[in-house]
Amino acid sequence: MSTVLVVVGVVLLFVAAFAGVYGRRQHRKSALVEGTETTSVRDIDEEGRVEVKGTVRAEEGFESPIAGERSVLSAWEVEEWDERGGSEMWETRAAGVYATPFEVDDGTDSVRVDVGSHVDDASSGTGIDDVQVGVVDVDRFLSNGVAVDGVHAALEGFSVEASVPPDAEPPERIAAFVRGETSVETQTNSITNVLDVGTVHGERRYYEGTLTPGDEIYLLGEVRAAENATYPLKPDDVTVAPPDDGHLIVSDESEAELVDSFGQYTYAYAGAAVAAVAGAIALAIGAGVV
Repeated sequence: MSTVLVVVGVVLLFVAAFAGVYGRRQHRKSALVEGTETTSVRDIDEEGRVEVKGTVRAEEGFESPIAGERSVLSAWEVEEWDERGGSEMWETRAAGVYATPFEVDDGTDSVRVDVGSHVDDASSGTGIDDVQVGVVDVDRFLSNGVAVDGVHAALEGFSVEASVPPDAEPPERIAAFVRGETSVETQTNSITNVLDVGTVHGERRYYEGTLTPGDEIYLLGEVRAAENATYPLKPDDVTVAPPDDGHLIVSDESEAELVDSFGQYTYAYAGAAVAAVAGAIALAIGAGVV
């Protein structure tokens, strides 16, 4: 029995499972975006799924927690380098979307949008995937934003806003963010390791992307009528919000760019198939079956 081949086989099957799940999620989103016709805001007259494109309008906003930009939506993620348990990889400690209500104006009318705020931490088991092959952070390589609680904020500018070494004081804004967000644990201290080269255990990366007033966005969500609404509905009578079962997608990319991004599911399916076959062969050889 070859232990090395067995381990390689298990790793490949793990990669295949992740690629398959990722591909399925992206496939569903791609089909949703492609299968939903764009509606002019002035033509919104009933509840249900809607796709609109327009300009973000808001009189007020908030300072995004990491970059400190005036925003109506912040998508953020905290990753930490972990060398415990014999593995060396970036692990997502928490991810979230903060948002305040805003309006989307497409030139025909405007409609209120309430994305809400959503947070996942590493202990929740929902919405956070960490996959790394060698030194490649697969999760980060494939992602262009944050997906949590059925809300996918796909933001072109989603990137590292700060990198904080272990045993160092983070910038005051980030320190205040960590203190105020209960899902984000205190940064891990470093581990003395003479073999450490480059990234050190406990180092953190803080990612963020934002939407600000004046941004042109794509929005796919659920139209919900106000309690005092009259029928047929008008844009003033409704709010676009996350659906109870499904996805709200908000992005500063065009619909074509989104479809292209979600279209990576075809490569994910192909990669899952190749990894599954290779993993099964490695396991069979390693176990002495063939």
